[in-house]
Amino acid sequence: MRVAFAISSLVLLAGLAGGCGGDGGGGGDAAQLENTPWQLVSGTDITLSDGVVPSAAFSEGRVFGSNGCNQYTAPYTLDGDSLEIGDVAGTLMACPPPADEIGQAYVAALAEVASWEIDGEELVLSDADGNELLRYEVASIVGAWVVTGILDGDAFSSPILDTELTAVFADEGSLTGSAGCNSYTTTYTAETGDISIEPATSTKKLCPEPEGVMDQEAAYLAALGEATQYAFNGATMDLLDAEGKRLVSFALATP
Repeated sequence: MRVAFAISSLVLLAGLAGGCGGDGGGGGDAAQLENTPWQLVSGTDITLSDGVVPSAAFSEGRVFGSNGCNQYTAPYTLDGDSLEIGDVAGTLMACPPPADEIGQAYVAALAEVASWEIDGEELVLSDADGNELLRYEVASIVGAWVVTGILDGDAFSSPILDTELTAVFADEGSLTGSAGCNSYTTTYTAETGDISIEPATSTKKLCPEPEGVMDQEAAYLAALGEATQYAFNGATMDLLDAEGKRLVSFALATP
């Protein structure tokens, strides 16, 4: 299969119109495959590395996610336990080893996929001969994330240049990170797309620069407290309010 890449943002990738997925069977109910965030745990000719996590989300005839280096999308056709993934399109960011090698091997494996099955709680994609190519587990909110966008008033925008906002969701329910100037800590509960975050406490530094950093910090901490839902989009995650409005966007942090 010829792999074609086109530069675009993840938002555009996720919004591309797709083909139709069929009704799943054999390997499992299609509902187990689709609309679930998956992250790779093993793959043929793929040696995973810390911070490099290929991912996949199947929805409405398109699969999208991260190949460990770039964001990608492709059409797919689902017919019982048969699964065919079409030509892959994606971003063209240059990545250092081993992310570049992992990304290339992952995309090559997608081209060979012919079937799927649910093995316990894991998704297995295999080739036409039944050989396992890729194995995934359900993606978790637990981990280290970097903020890529915040809703402030009616505007959703990237963080101010030279500021970094982070979030570390621990499996015991603690949430810590940087709000751009101050460090913060709080607790959260999350289950199957629903989340509740308690009001955060933070250090009391005053950062005069860059301009607007304190207002940004206030907007970020307020957004955390308003979140009631979370949703994955490949290697990114959004916090949403009760009406589905996007409050904060995150990307997986790399070491």
